[in-house]
Amino acid sequence: MLRSMQREIDWIIEALARDRTKTKSGLAEALNIDKSGVSRMLRGERRLKFEEAQRAADYLGVSPGGGFAESEAAFESEPPARRDDGTAPLYKAAAGENGLWIIDRTAIIERRPRAPEFAGAELVFGFYAPDDAMAPRFYTGEVVWTNPARPAAAGEDAVLMEDADDPTALKVYLCFLKEKTATQIAGVQHGRGETLSVPARGWQAAHVYARN
Repeated sequence: MLRSMQREIDWIIEALARDRTKTKSGLAEALNIDKSGVSRMLRGERRLKFEEAQRAADYLGVSPGGGFAESEAAFESEPPARRDDGTAPLYKAAAGENGLWIIDRTAIIERRPRAPEFAGAELVFGFYAPDDAMAPRFYTGEVVWTNPARPAAAGEDAVLMEDADDPTALKVYLCFLKEKTATQIAGVQHGRGETLSVPARGWQAAHVYARN
């Protein structure tokens, strides 16, 4: 586990080494944690939370890299042996109002072999698009694969995921990500022709793999 955690923060270590104007103290202030917490994180003794990754990237002036652990507890409903068998789960999803989708993480519809592009992504999962909110990017019934441990960047397709107390009924929007700021995340759902916006606090923008 220590080796896996270390990979998550290599990009931060490299950015600190490249730019001597960036310090552990400054990073601690950006992450709103104490300096000892930063030191433990850089040693691989503390997990980097999802929402901390973007704040670290903003402070360091780089793009986030690696994997992040904010949602790990929420995405561990399966025994590790199943996660390590080379497959990934497809969950049941239903369409709500105004382009919102609800993913039922208690209902695994099937499991599929992992595609090469996400073979090493531990938390990746898929679901069938329940409507055409993102057509022609994704149509109803197409599989959407997402990685909750990898933040999406502006200009990419993204699943906006609510940080909910109950991760089994996950509220999401699939969109083309326009921007992420300290206060909001904005995207476009092509099929609906509308821009949507959610607060940056309480939502994550997770990476979506290109459809096969």
